[in-house]
Amino acid sequence: MGRQTKIIKECINQNKLLKKKKLSVQTFSNVSIRLNDKYFTIKPSGVLPEKIILKKCPIIRISDGKKIAGSYKPSTDTPTHRLIYKKFGEIKSIAHTHSKYVTAWAQSGKSIPIYGTTHADYWKSEIPVTNFISQKDLKKNYEANTGNLIIKTLSKKKLNPFNCPGIIVSGHGGFSWGKNNTDAVKMSELMEFVAELAYFTEQIKVKKKLPKYISKKHFERKFGKKSYYGQKN
Repeated sequence: MGRQTKIIKECINQNKLLKKKKLSVQTFSNVSIRLNDKYFTIKPSGVLPEKIILKKCPIIRISDGKKIAGSYKPSTDTPTHRLIYKKFGEIKSIAHTHSKYVTAWAQSGKSIPIYGTTHADYWKSEIPVTNFISQKDLKKNYEANTGNLIIKTLSKKKLNPFNCPGIIVSGHGGFSWGKNNTDAVKMSELMEFVAELAYFTEQIKVKKKLPKYISKKHFERKFGKKSYYGQKN
């Protein structure tokens, strides 16, 4: 099995994993994986993960979005994925979900505040929510401009994809990403868990927000220059 075929197979498995982890209902969600600097593969539109046929999977050119292989029609969210890959060369995988708690926050139009260290272990700040896409941008190219909206939100908040591994699109759902083929789904799972914790925290009512120095410490011990979490290679 060649390298490209292995990556496409992994993409199918990651789409199955979204469903297994209950981050996806029917065909609402999708995972893509970068094949190399020029191309990526993505879940086909409207096909259940367990029904995907490997040889039919679409391969998309990052520079212009053209499908260069595969008989399946790619996910309707393909232009969103493409623009994120084009902007951030370090991103190797992207997941888009309509999971319960993340989507509830999206529908509320609210960012998820840092209420505890579980959140701060992976996100440097709140999990941001974008503005609603404008009617003009929706009519021009809805999915591509959703990608632009995500990129603009990260830039406006002075964040990058690796101190903010997931974002919420207002009224829509979540997008997450990672540095390898499996990180996007992992971050989707973490974002859903953080969203659920934040929801219950607000039901209980917050007495005090987590102090900035604690959230900073938790993020930096994993990802800072002097990080010490985990095993040394």
